Amino acid sequence: MKKINIKILLLIFLSQQAQPGGVSNVYTGFSSEVTQMAQFAADGVAYALDYTEQVAQYKKLVETYKNQFKSYKLMLQNIDKLSPRQWNEFSQSVIGLKQALEFGEGMSYTMANYDQEFSKLFKGYNHYLTQAQNENTDFIGTYGKLNKSTKNMANAALKSLGLQASDMQSDEATMQYLQSLSTSAAGQKSAIQAASQIALHQTHTLKKLQQTMMTQVNLQGQYMLESSEKKAFQEAISRTKATKGIKPIIGDESRVTKW
Repeated sequence: MKKINIKILLLIFLSQQAQPGGVSNVYTGFSSEVTQMAQFAADGVAYALDYTEQVAQYKKLVETYKNQFKSYKLMLQNIDKLSPRQWNEFSQSVIGLKQALEFGEGMSYTMANYDQEFSKLFKGYNHYLTQAQNENTDFIGTYGKLNKSTKNMANAALKSLGLQASDMQSDEATMQYLQSLSTSAAGQKSAIQAASQIALHQTHTLKKLQQTMMTQVNLQGQYMLESSEKKAFQEAISRTKATKGIKPIIGDESRVTKW
């Protein structure tokens, strides 16, 4: 996949720049600050690649919960209540769903902060984003909307149970409340319905989160590759001037006289 290749290339390229004896040392004009910036970008790409994989894993897990909840809803059409074993399995899945919501929220904050720091460090990045042919480059805004949407959805679903998301901050409190609902058929049905709604929404949220992260790091990768190439070329221009050689022309490198 092209986007993955770009990110892997960026990681290798910038990691080499950040190491002694690496690519950047070909041009002695590179400062330690540039090397630190390159390391920041390389680290960011590495973490983002790992985080994106984690989001994909959570998305699959939530889809499993969603299908499980759907099965329980169908079962309750034919039986009065779930058995204690089935209810315990349902409760454990709810805890997993809760953790998936927390993961998504934490990941949104992490990537929003990284985007903010990236913008501060690389001053031309925001201008680059305005020129990018992409439908959404407001990453911080998108992450904020995803978190807000998740909280609103969770509170709406839990409202039918007389709860808010803040009432289920700990796994212990969640398990205790689920246990209290297990005593009646109506309580079980309400809990399963709420969990189903949250799982369905979170599946879409994690998909959007994954897409946003991929877009963000791909654009940052492209920017870093382009800006790194320009820095190297500008250094070559300076060296050529110093030796009174022929000045290279950006965009026409194939016709540049070798020095």
